[in-house]
Amino acid sequence: MTTKAEILLMKKDINGLTVKIDRLDVKMDKIFNKLLDPDNGLVVRVNKNTERLDVRDESMPEWMGEIEDFHHMKRWKGNVTKALWVVYASMITFIATRIL
Repeated sequence: MTTKAEILLMKKDINGLTVKIDRLDVKMDKIFNKLLDPDNGLVVRVNKNTERLDVRDESMPEWMGEIEDFHHMKRWKGNVTKALWVVYASMITFIATRIL
């Protein structure tokens, strides 16, 4: 192979590499846009999610207190229902003994 042919072959290889590098550059731009887009990028979404979790963690003690209040109210309702059944049974017994 002559020097001129080798130079032409290297030039062709360099041009092929340039095209591949240009394609790689376009792909890298797309990746960076998906990662760093200020509106919908991955970094922004992760930061929003982390912020939401921080707010949730701050509010958790308050929510747990409300859940505990709900359980107390359910227990109170159960006790009131039992007491009303006793009152109804007593009234029916009282009325039945007066009639008979």
